[in-house]
Amino acid sequence: MTGGRETEEEMTRHSTGQTRTELTAAATMQTEATHQRLVFMWGQVLFTELCRVWAQLDTEEALAYEDKLAAQVHVLEEATASLGQLYDTLGRSCRRLTRHQQSLHV
Repeated sequence: MTGGRETEEEMTRHSTGQTRTELTAAATMQTEATHQRLVFMWGQVLFTELCRVWAQLDTEEALAYEDKLAAQVHVLEEATASLGQLYDTLGRSCRRLTRHQQSLHV
């Protein structure tokens, strides 16, 4: 009977350790999910600034056509780089949260 009791104790220890690991992973994932709000806010600031600069370029009559076109290309290049970083950040987080969600259903 002692052998069976040891197995039960081992299972309880394993279960407790596994539960701690799962809770730690869940807390980490929720911290990352909470930080996504900051990423969204950064994206909002980025879009607001891009709209402001683009509107300024649209109304700028003193610029020569070539200068205006060069400025528009520059804004679009900057936007593409920044939005690419935003996309990558959100994509990484989405993949991590998806993997964590799938691990809960296993």
